Amino acid sequence: MKLDLHVHTGYSRDATASAVEIVKRCKSIGLDGVAITDHNEIKGSLEAYSVAASEGVVVVRGVEVSAKEGHVLALGVGELVPRGLPLRDTVDKIRAAGGVAVAAHPGRFPSGMGIDRARVVDVDAIEVLNGGTSRHSNTLARAVAEHKGVAMTGGSDAHGILELGKAWTVVEDASSEEDVIRAIEQAKCSVGGRSRTAGEGFRDSVEIFTGWVRGDFKRL
Repeated sequence: MKLDLHVHTGYSRDATASAVEIVKRCKSIGLDGVAITDHNEIKGSLEAYSVAASEGVVVVRGVEVSAKEGHVLALGVGELVPRGLPLRDTVDKIRAAGGVAVAAHPGRFPSGMGIDRARVVDVDAIEVLNGGTSRHSNTLARAVAEHKGVAMTGGSDAHGILELGKAWTVVEDASSEEDVIRAIEQAKCSVGGRSRTAGEGFRDSVEIFTGWVRGDFKRL
């Protein structure tokens, strides 16, 4: 099973696609499943989950949680995890909700938790292939995951429909959200796809700088 485990809908204020649009597009681009991980919001994830069966797609419910020290993907949760808590408390909340905690793009500044912190924090997995992150940062994240012996996940970090499926996670013998979560817990998954190109990085930098100039940039 091939799943994009890091996707945003219009419920993330920096994204555009609807949850239903994303689910409907999955099969046409070769995805068997998707995790909707909006910034500190779960509405889009629940909307996708509600139509998953009719579209023949596995939807993993999720949230990209803004912990105090950086972003954490909460996968397999059906409720909102509070933002702004220390990492340890955030991970505890995710697990208490029945999910797994994934260090999201740990090498990306300023939203990642940082490579040094990823080496020591207790998480269930590390996102080692993020489609919106540089190859260098993804390589560093992979090295940390290999050293820790934790699961590795991949996701596009799509904020627009055309970015969907740029990076993904492969899970064998899975047919449900529960199977995917179990595979991550057991580190029985692999990744594929690509990192952000230099051109995409330049474009993103311009957009961020423009936001600062306009005064409408707020930390997600």
